[in-house]
Amino acid sequence: MRKTISVSLEDYEAATQDYLGWCPECGDFTRDSTEPDAENYDCPECEQDIVVGAENAMIMGLIDIEF
Repeated sequence: MRKTISVSLEDYEAATQDYLGWCPECGDFTRDSTEPDAENYDCPECEQDIVVGAENAMIMGLIDIEF
């Protein structure tokens, strides 16, 4: 099980507006052009097919918002 990573509200909002994808392996937004509900997209950094959309990352508990 992967650890939940906290991201700032500003980073999360930017990721949702810019359609960025979250890579649980890299622990960061690594991919452009990623739909909010995306799953198993390729990561340009670690080259695994595990990127999810920003909203999905939140729903799946991969990220949470720090206030």
